[in-house]
This record gives sequence, C-alpha cells and structure tokens, in this order.
Amino acid sequence: MVSGRETIPSRLFMTSSDPSKEEILNRLAALEEENQQLREKVEELEELREENKRLRAKLRWYEGPHTPPSKDQSDQEESSSSDGDEDDGQARTDGGTPGRKTGHDPEWRDAPDPDREIEVTCDCCPECGEQFDESAGVSPRLVEELPDPQPPEVTQYNRHHYECHSCGAETVASHPDCPDEGQFGVNVIAQAALSRYDHRLPYRKIGDRFEQLHGLELSGASAWHATERAARAGRCKYEQIRRQIQQADVVHVDETGIKRDGEQAWIWTFTTENHTLYAVRESRGSDVPAEVLGEDFAGTVVCDGWTAYPAFSSNLQRCWAHILREAEDAAEKQAEGEPIYRALKQLYVALQTRLESDLTVRERAELQRVARRELESLIERSVPDGPVATLLGKIEGGLDHWLTFIGEPAVSPTNNAAENALREPVVLRKLIGTLRNDRGMFVHETLLSLLATCRQQGRNPYEEFKRIARDNEMISQAQAVPAVASSG
Repeated sequence: MVSGRETIPSRLFMTSSDPSKEEILNRLAALEEENQQLREKVEELEELREENKRLRAKLRWYEGPHTPPSKDQSDQEESSSSDGDEDDGQARTDGGTPGRKTGHDPEWRDAPDPDREIEVTCDCCPECGEQFDESAGVSPRLVEELPDPQPPEVTQYNRHHYECHSCGAETVASHPDCPDEGQFGVNVIAQAALSRYDHRLPYRKIGDRFEQLHGLELSGASAWHATERAARAGRCKYEQIRRQIQQADVVHVDETGIKRDGEQAWIWTFTTENHTLYAVRESRGSDVPAEVLGEDFAGTVVCDGWTAYPAFSSNLQRCWAHILREAEDAAEKQAEGEPIYRALKQLYVALQTRLESDLTVRERAELQRVARRELESLIERSVPDGPVATLLGKIEGGLDHWLTFIGEPAVSPTNNAAENALREPVVLRKLIGTLRNDRGMFVHETLLSLLATCRQQGRNPYEEFKRIARDNEMISQAQAVPAVASSG
C-alpha cells in the first residue's frame, strides 16, 4: 500500500516563506557577481603582494650589509626632517646639516693681496649738497672678481722644412704650443677634458660653454676628439701611475659594474696613498689584478670578500666594515646573530684601541694570536641554518685575512679608500649610462686616473693637463721618424 504522504504533491509541502524560482535565480546571479568581485579583489591582492615583495627587496638592498653608509638614506631623511627649522628649506644629500658644527671655530678665507687700488671719493653731501673739504677716513674693502672671458687667440705657425745635405733627411721644425694634429691648442684640450671628467658636462654642453664664454665654435664631436687627445697625451702618465702602484706595499682594490655598449663590464680601482688607477675591463676575475698589479705583486691587497682577490694573492686584508655590516644585518634577521655581532664589534674596537699605542713586533704578533682565537671561538658556535650560519662561514673562509693589519701597521682594516675612489665613477655612470666602445673605455679610465691622482697629490688639474698635453706634443714630434729623401 502506498503511503498517503507519497501520493500528495510536493507543492503542498511548500510554505509561503519559501523563495520562488525567480528569486532563486536572482540570488544566484547576485552570488555570481559577488564571486567575480571577490576574484578581482584576490587578483589585486596578489599584485599588491608582488609589489610589496619587490619593494622589500629594494629596501633590503639599500639597508643591506653590502650597502655603504653613504648610500643609506633613511637616517639622513630623519635627521633632515628633525632639523627642518635650521636648514632653510635646502635639502642635503650628504647626510649633514649646513653651517659649522656647534663648538667649532669659524673658518675664514685668507685675504688676498690686491692687484690694484681704486680711490672711491665723494665731492658733496648727498643730503644738503655741501661740498666736502677732505676725507675723514678710509674703509678698505677687498672685492674678488673674474675678468671677462677672453676670445680665442688664433695663431698661425709657419713650420719650416729643412733638408740635410749630408744624409738627405727632411726635418720639420716643432713648437711646444703647436699640436701635431688638429687645430685646437693645449688649453682647449685641457679644458675640454676637465669639463667632461671634473665638471661632468655632456659633450654638447662643453661646446656650448666654449661658445658662451669665449666665442669659440666647438661641436660636441670636436669636444669628444679634444678629450680623446687629452687621454692619448696622458697615457704615458697613466702607465707611470700603474708602475708606481705595482711597487706599493699596500693597495686598496675594489670594482663596480659599468656598461660597455649596453653589455656588462667592470671598472676597477687600485689606489694607494698618492696614486689612483682605474681600469675598465669586461672581466671581474683575478686576471684583472694580475694584469694591472703584475702576477709577482708582493704587496698587501686590501679588499672585500670577492673571490677574485684570494685567487690572485694570499697576502690580503679583508674589510672589517663589510663584515660588521653583514653581522649587523644577520643579527636583525636572526636572534642568534646578536651576540655574534656584539662580540665581533667589541673585538674590532678593542683591537683599534690597543693598536693606538706603539707596540713592538712581538706584542703585535701576540695580539694577532689572541684575536685569531677570539674569531675561532665565534666560528665554533652552533647555530641553525640561516644568515648567521652564512656569516660564520664567511668569517671562517677569510680567517687568514682578517688580522693582517695587526702585524702590518701600514695596512688599514677597512677598504674605505677604494670605496671612496669609486664614488666619482659611479656618479659618472649615472650620467653617461654606457661607454660606447674601446675608445670610450680608454678615455674613461685614463682621464679618471689622472684626475684622481692630481687631487691626491694636491696638484692643479688644469695646469697638469696642460703640461701633459704640451709635453706629449713635444715627445711625439721628437719621436717622429724623419723622412729620408730618395737618392736621385
């Protein structure tokens, strides 16, 4: 027997509160629309996560252990904002504040000797017109002014030819201010080179500057050729700098990237107390220091942890500024790194304090042994995998090179000298973007080396560049092979 409930139509069980088919379809459409909106929000969230990841990576680079303090802008921005009432609205890029520091005596320029004197007098009172009898006193005031730029001076050199009656050789007379090629003299060559590598002007702007100041028409291409001539003239001096560095007891070495025709290259710096040399190469390997310093270089190389340096020499001093930054970074990322960073920093400060006294050779050797044991005790610590383990691996890998400065007083424990030497090439890299070819690499490394060495030695770059250009003309003319007249 069939149940009566089963024979009753299902519509009889529906109440008045149940939704109709149309209502269900409308609700389904609304849910689908809401679902689509949620999907779009999820996609936006994923994009925001990717952007957040990219920004965090960029922040880690700026605040990372390999970023020198000069590039860390966070503290500078805070200090500049806190001192906003004193900086008269001018943003500082060096992390400092304008004006002398509190407690420092002011610095005054030395008063120059006047080249001429002009008597500034007045005949009558500007208020009532009464005539003055004589001056009641004199208030001297020195004013320094530049003379108006001079127009270019065009000189025609009539170079006489001579023929030797004995051997038949032909000789052309030379003059130190008459170039062997081109129509621009040594002053133009020197100013073009300095405008490019000291004042950082584009070649087009160099031409504009010559025309505005001196009325000399100089195209961008002519400015480039003048700069190239300065580099060719200074190449002999460049090689002299290289030989001086090869004989040095201590050389600071570092490298940074640069583009050559859009491809990756490297600009290396080799700097001592009185000389700096740059070398643009497509390699970042140990073959570059071997080429520049020589494979038999006997001095100490102060460097960072790049693998090219131990592959070149075993006599190294690893940079403590780098390892301390890496230790601080590891301590921020992993709790086990805090005591290691603190111990490493305390050891470095203690060594610096101890070395301020005049230690004997034996005392330095004993201090070196004690410091090595301290480093070995750090390495023996058991830490989980992560940034701290990587840090300890780096300390262990350079164990033979962290303490060279203790035994050799002339060696610095940091590579700040080389990092400072790279600042100028880095600024130029931001301006010029890429070097075009081998000629550009040649000019770049030569003139940067000459300019940096001039500054180290306290020489006037303009006078030095003029002297180099003038000497080069005399040397090239003296080395020219005289043409021998054919026998008739």
